[in-house]
Amino acid sequence: MKINIEVSEFIPLKDFELGWRWERNHNSEISELEKSQIQPVSESESKRLNKIIKYFEIEQNLIEKYTQTDWISTNAENNLKVERFRSKLQLLLEPWNEEIIVTWKNNITLKTSKSIFLKYWTDFLYPSSDDVTILSEETNWIIFYRHFEVANIWTKKK
Repeated sequence: MKINIEVSEFIPLKDFELGWRWERNHNSEISELEKSQIQPVSESESKRLNKIIKYFEIEQNLIEKYTQTDWISTNAENNLKVERFRSKLQLLLEPWNEEIIVTWKNNITLKTSKSIFLKYWTDFLYPSSDDVTILSEETNWIIFYRHFEVANIWTKKK
């Protein structure tokens, strides 16, 4: 199953509720080209996408077709721990090179590349506040991130 988003449903990053996470004063390393690959969607499109995502958030819907990892630490208190989680994700998601959909709430969703997400994962996943679902566009994998700094990854069985 491929999740499609109409081009007309994308909104400017500056108008996105969480767009500040990729501003220069917060992330001085991100380039304008990289920021252009972070594509927020309208509130109505976010709600539509979340109807699809809700299906994947029910464990019973995943058990037969997906394999899950144990909960993985996403602690970002130092560069070593940031890189450790990034490396685990790269290894688990290596077979797939597709766009991803990131959703925080029913009305806050965006599309980006796997490479942007991996490079800047600490801007997408905030401890203490974010519970986030990340879904590959082709629904080959799903990441459930929880605000207490853990993630569970489900990958499609081969």
